[in-house]
Amino acid sequence: MLPIIGALRPWADPTMTSLLRLPMRARPAAEGDRRLSLDGTWSFRLFPSPDQVPADAVRGERAPGQWQSVDVPGSWPVQVADDIPHYTNIQMPFAEPPPRLPSRNPTGVYRTGFDVPSHWEGQRLLLHVGGADSVHAVYLNGVFVGYGTDARLGSEYDVTEAARVGRNQLAVVVVRYSAHSFLEDQDGWWLAGLHRGVRVEARPPVGLVDLDARADLDPRSGEGSLDVRATVDFGESTAAEGYRVRVSLSGRDGAGVAGPQDAPVPHAVNNTYEFSGHIARLHRDGLRILPWSAETPTLYEVAAELIDPAGDVVDATRVRVGFRRVEIDGPDFLVNGRRVWIFGVNRHDHHPDTGAAVTAEDMRADLAAMRRMNINAIRTSHYPNDPAFYDLCDELGFYVVDEANIESHAFNWYLCGDPRYRATWLERGARMVARDRNHPCVVQWSLGNESGYGVNHDALAGWIRRADRSRPLHYEDAIRNSGWTDGGRHATDVVCPMYPGIEEIRAYGEQVAAGAADRPLIMCEYSHAMGNSNGSLADYWDVITSTPGLQGGFIWEWKDHGLRQRLPDGTTRLAYGGQFGDAPHDANFVADGLVSADVEPHPGTAEVAWVYRPVTTEYVDGGLYVTNRRRFAGTGDLAAGWELLLDGAPSASGTLDVPDIAPGGSVAVPLPADAARAGAAQALLTITWRTRTESWFAPAGHPVAWDQLALRDGRTAPGPPVNGAVAVPGETADDPVPNVWRAATDNDGLKLMEHIVRVREMGSRTLIRWRDAGLDTRPAHEIVDHTVSVSRSESGADYRHRFEVPDEAADLPRVGVLFRVDPRFDRFVWFGRGPHENYPDRNRSAMLGRWSSHVEPSPYLVPQEFGLRTGTLWLELIDDDRGDRLRLTSLGGDFCWSATRYAPQALFAAGNASDLREDGRLVVCLDAAHRGVGTGACGPDVLPEYRIGPGRYELAYRMELVPAVQGVAGAPPHPQDSSRAASGGGSQCKDRHVG
Repeated sequence: MLPIIGALRPWADPTMTSLLRLPMRARPAAEGDRRLSLDGTWSFRLFPSPDQVPADAVRGERAPGQWQSVDVPGSWPVQVADDIPHYTNIQMPFAEPPPRLPSRNPTGVYRTGFDVPSHWEGQRLLLHVGGADSVHAVYLNGVFVGYGTDARLGSEYDVTEAARVGRNQLAVVVVRYSAHSFLEDQDGWWLAGLHRGVRVEARPPVGLVDLDARADLDPRSGEGSLDVRATVDFGESTAAEGYRVRVSLSGRDGAGVAGPQDAPVPHAVNNTYEFSGHIARLHRDGLRILPWSAETPTLYEVAAELIDPAGDVVDATRVRVGFRRVEIDGPDFLVNGRRVWIFGVNRHDHHPDTGAAVTAEDMRADLAAMRRMNINAIRTSHYPNDPAFYDLCDELGFYVVDEANIESHAFNWYLCGDPRYRATWLERGARMVARDRNHPCVVQWSLGNESGYGVNHDALAGWIRRADRSRPLHYEDAIRNSGWTDGGRHATDVVCPMYPGIEEIRAYGEQVAAGAADRPLIMCEYSHAMGNSNGSLADYWDVITSTPGLQGGFIWEWKDHGLRQRLPDGTTRLAYGGQFGDAPHDANFVADGLVSADVEPHPGTAEVAWVYRPVTTEYVDGGLYVTNRRRFAGTGDLAAGWELLLDGAPSASGTLDVPDIAPGGSVAVPLPADAARAGAAQALLTITWRTRTESWFAPAGHPVAWDQLALRDGRTAPGPPVNGAVAVPGETADDPVPNVWRAATDNDGLKLMEHIVRVREMGSRTLIRWRDAGLDTRPAHEIVDHTVSVSRSESGADYRHRFEVPDEAADLPRVGVLFRVDPRFDRFVWFGRGPHENYPDRNRSAMLGRWSSHVEPSPYLVPQEFGLRTGTLWLELIDDDRGDRLRLTSLGGDFCWSATRYAPQALFAAGNASDLREDGRLVVCLDAAHRGVGTGACGPDVLPEYRIGPGRYELAYRMELVPAVQGVAGAPPHPQDSSRAASGGGSQCKDRHVG
C-alpha cells in the first residue's frame, strides 16, 4: 500500500483536489544554477492498480528485472508493452459511473535520482511536476511530499524538509484513471504518465512567489499603464518591516521604458482588519509604448527585485508583457479598440511518437505551419497548454482562448451540478487564470468544453470575473440550449456555438442588425476537418465578412491524432482508435485535423489559407480594389504580383504597384496596362501577395494572399490543336463505363462506425442511404439511365454521355464515367482549377490555369475519395519516359477529374492507409457532376447547391493519343510555382445539368 495515502485513496474522491500542493502562481521558473531539470530517462514499473503498489516501490531498492527505462516527459502507453493507448470521443473508456473507477487501473511508479548542490543549502526547495495524467503522488527520499490532480496544469511542492544535500531519490506515482478523469473526457487518446517536464528549483527562504503584471493600453491615447502586484512569502520567518519590491520596465532590446519604482511590502499581520497580504502594489501610467497584437507582437519586460531591510537584493524575477486591451463593445470583440477577425483553429497537444508529450520545438513547428495558412488564433482545446506554448504565442503573435481542463462529455449535464465536483471545477479554472494571466496572447478565458451548464460553471465564472476583469469569458454550452440571444450570460460574454449552419449565423447577424442581439459571435468549433473535408468554408466567410456581429471562429482541428504503431512485419503506420486493441473506441474520429500527425498539410489547407488571407483584391468599375484585412499592420512587408491569362494561356505578368495600405484600409489601383488592353474572349487576372523577406514561419516569397479576377468571362479555348493524334489502343485505355460511386469521405458517413451511426446520431447518414441503395455494389446503369454515342476516327474518339438521374436516386456521390489507363501515364497537365485537390464546395482557393502534377498518394489516414480537380476543359495524361500523351478535351462544358492508383471500391474497402493496395492500372474518373464534401462528420452536410439533384446530366469529350514521334511530350506546365494556391469563382462541375 502507498505510504500515507494508500488507505485514504484520494484518486477515488472527487472532493480531494490536492494534498500539500502549493498555490498556483504566475512567477516564472528559476533560471541558471537555481534550476535543475529532471527530464530524461527514469526507472519505471507498472502495477495493475494503485491499491497494489507496495510501499517499497516508492522508497526501497529497485529490484533488477522489475523495472524498465522510460522517457520523461512521455506517455507510458506509447513506451511500454504492458499498457495501450485508448481512444474514445464521448464515452468513457470504462463503464463505471462517476466517481467509481475500474478495478484494473494501471498505475506507474517513476523513479529517478538527483543531486542537490551544496550551495542550495539553506534555500527553499520546490519540486515542479509539469503534467501527470491523471493524478499523481510524490515521495522524496521515502517521504510523502504531496498529491495533485489536473493532468494539464503543473503542481509544485515544497520539498525542503525531505531533501538533502547530495544524492536524493524521487518517486512519482501516476494513476491512470481517477475520479477526476470524468472531467478529462476530451475527444482524444486516453494516455498516462509524466507528459510534461519535472524540475527542482532553489528559492530564497524569503522571496517573490507571484508576480502579477497587468499591462493595459488606452486605445484612444495610445499610452500604456502597468499595474504590478508582487507577492512575498516569508516562509517560516516572521514578516519583517523594511522589505521593498523594486520594479522596472524595459523593451526587449534592454532599453529602459520606465525606471525603477519601489513599493513597500506590507508586514503588519496583526493589523487584522486592514491587512491584505504581503503584496507590494505598484502603478505606472502614461507609458510611451508600442501595442501588442497578433500582427504586431511587441513585448516588454517587467523586472522585479525583492530588497531586504539592509538594502540587499534577495530575490529577483522577470516576466514578459504586452500592452493591449481586450473588451467587448456590444456585438464587437475588440483588441486595442479595433474589431479583429478570428482566423482560428483548435489545437490539442499531440505527437505521433510521444503522445501527449510535446516539446517547445514541436509547438513552434505547429505555429509556423499555422501562420503559413494565415491562422491568427488558437483555442487550447480542451485544457491549458505548457507555459512554453503561451510564451511562443506572445512572441510570435497569436490570439489564444485559454481553456480550463474541464470536459465531462460522457456525463454532460450531470457533473456540472454535482457538489462533489464543485471544488474541482473551481480549482481547474482558477489555477489556469492564476498561471496564465500575464500573457498578452490570452484574450478569452474558457470555462471548459462540453460539460453542460450548471452551478459549478457559475461559481467558476464568478471567481474569474472577480480575479481578472481584463478578459471576457467563453463557454459554448451556456448558449447551446438556452439560446444565442440571452442564454448563459453569466458564464459567457461571447456567443460561441459549435458547428452551426451558415443560415444560423446569418440569422444571428440579422438579429444584431435589428438590435435584438448584442454579443459577438465567434464559433468555438466549425468546419470539422476530418478526412476530405472543409466544404463551404468560403461560404461561411462570405456571410461572416458581410454580416454584423460575426467575427470568425476556430476550425476543428489542427492535427490528426495518429499514433505511430509498429506492425508484426516490422513496418510502421499511423494508427487510430481500436487499432491497439482498445475497446470501447471511436475509431478514426480522432483523425480530424487540417494536417497529419506528422504536420503534413492536407489539401483543404489551401482553402483555409485563402479564406484567412490578409489582403483581398476585387475587380470594381474597371480597376482593382485592394483591402488590407489586418487591423494593426500595413502591407509594407508584402509585395504584389500579377499574371494575365488570355483564353487559357499565360500572356503577361509583372509587379503590381500598390502603396502601403494602412490597417483596415482600402485603395483603388489601376489595372496593369496589359490587362487593360486584353482583347481575348476570356481574360483572367491573378493577383498574388508574397512576403518580401524571410520570416520565422516561411522564406521570402511565401504567398499569403491571392485572388483571380475575371476581366472577361467568355469561353476559354480548349488549348492548342493536336496534330498527329491517333485512335487510342485498347491496351492504353479501357472503354469508359458509367460511374456514380466514390469512396465515401468521412463527411459522407463514418464507414468504420457505420453500426454506431445507424443506432445513434453521429456524423452524416448519407453513406447509410447510399449503401442501402446499393451504390457501392450495383452497376451504375442500374442507378441512373445512361446512354452514350461514340464517334471514332483514326485520330481519336468523341464520347457523348447522357445520364438521367431519377428522383429516387437524387443526391448521388457523382455522375460520370470511369476507365483504366496504362500506368505509365503518371504525369498530368490540365487547364482547370488547381494546382491542389479541389471540390465543388472547396475550390475558391484553386485558380483557373494550366497546371502540372504527378500521380498523388492518398493524403488521408483512412482512405477515401481524393484527388479531384474541378472546372477542367482539357487534360493530358503523360508518359514522360516515352513522351506519349493521352489527351481528353471537353466538347461542351467543363468537367471534374481524378487519376489515382486506386479504384473507388479499393479506397472504400481499406480501413487504414497501410491497407491500401494499388490497382494494376491508373484509374481515371471524369465527372459531369460531383457532390461537395461538406463537413458532415461533425457539422452541416453539403449545402443543397452542391448536391446532385434529379434530372439530365451530359458529359462530352474527345479522347486521343498523341505519340511522342509526332512532337513535344505534352503541353508545358504553368510557369508559376504549382504549389501555390489561388482563388477563382464558380464552377462546380454541374454545368451539364440540363434537366
